[in-house]
Amino acid sequence: MDTGNGLFEQIKAVNDDELKSKMAELQSKFPNHGGWFQEGEIVELKGSRFRVKRIKPNEITLKLLKRVE
Repeated sequence: MDTGNGLFEQIKAVNDDELKSKMAELQSKFPNHGGWFQEGEIVELKGSRFRVKRIKPNEITLKLLKRVE
């Protein structure tokens, strides 16, 4: 999760209920938060598609994907 303070906050959860609980906790802790990101997720930026390769506390690594026509 983008905390809104220039850092990513990591969540480790065993099941969906635990994940939802931790997400709610972080959303209340960081009311100005941005988006949620997950490694392996596909994101689009300025018309290009990327796969999230790695997330560090203040950095996200993207891999450019081939354009599907």
